[in-house]
Amino acid sequence: MGKLQGKVAIVTGATSGIGQGIVEVYVEEGAKVIFCGRREELGNSIEADLRAKGYDVTFVKADMSKDEDIKNLFDKTIEIYGKVDILVNNAGILRMLPMIEMDVEKDLDSVINLNLRSYFVASQYAAKLMGPGSAIINIASIGGLSGAPMMASYGASKAAVISLTRTCGKELAPKGIRTNAILPGTIFSEMMPREGEFTKSTMNMIPMGRGGEPREIGTVAAFLASEEASYICGTSIVVDGGMTA
Repeated sequence: MGKLQGKVAIVTGATSGIGQGIVEVYVEEGAKVIFCGRREELGNSIEADLRAKGYDVTFVKADMSKDEDIKNLFDKTIEIYGKVDILVNNAGILRMLPMIEMDVEKDLDSVINLNLRSYFVASQYAAKLMGPGSAIINIASIGGLSGAPMMASYGASKAAVISLTRTCGKELAPKGIRTNAILPGTIFSEMMPREGEFTKSTMNMIPMGRGGEPREIGTVAAFLASEEASYICGTSIVVDGGMTA
C-alpha cells in the first residue's frame, strides 16, 4: 500500500516539470489526483497516459491567476472525489530582467499574481474543505532565501510564499491541517532546461555536481503529505543538492 493510499490531492501547474513529477509520484503512492494547467491538449495527454497505467487521475484546465478557474478546480474535485486531502501549490512563472528594466504589470504583477496570490486563494479554498490529517504543500524556491540579480519579482514572490507557509502552518494546525514548503534549487524543467545557459551557470555552485529531477521533488512532496511527516508543520525543506548549505 502506498503512503498516500485513499488520499485525494490537487496539484497545480502540473503539465510539465516539478508539477508533473509530483503527480507521477503521488499516483504511484496511491493518491487520486486532480491536476491542472493552461495547456489542455498536453494535460489531457498526461491524464490518458496515467489512466492507461491504471491510475485514478483527472486533468482540469485552469489558469491559477484567475479566481474563477481556482473555484472551478475545487468544485470539480468535490464533484468527482468528494473531498480534498492534499493541496500542492506549484503553478509559477519566472521573469528574468534587471529590476530597473522590469515592466510593473508584465514582470511584477503577473509573477506575484501566479506565484503568490494563487497560493493564497487556493489555500483558502482548501482550508475550508479539508479535515484533520490534511496537508498543504507550497513549492517555493531557494530564490526566496537570498537576493539574486535578474530575479527581483520571482525572489520576492517566493520569499512571500515561505512567509505564507509559516503563517498558515500556525493558523491551520489547530484544524489538523499541516502546511509546509519545499524550496527547490536547480531542477530540470521547462523553467530550467538542461541545456539552458542559466541552468548551466548554476552547476558549479552545486556540491553534488548535478541538477535535480522533478521526481526528486515529488518524493519530498509525498513524504510531506503522508503520515510519516505528521509532526512537521510550518517549515521549509530545501532540496538543492547542497547549493545553499
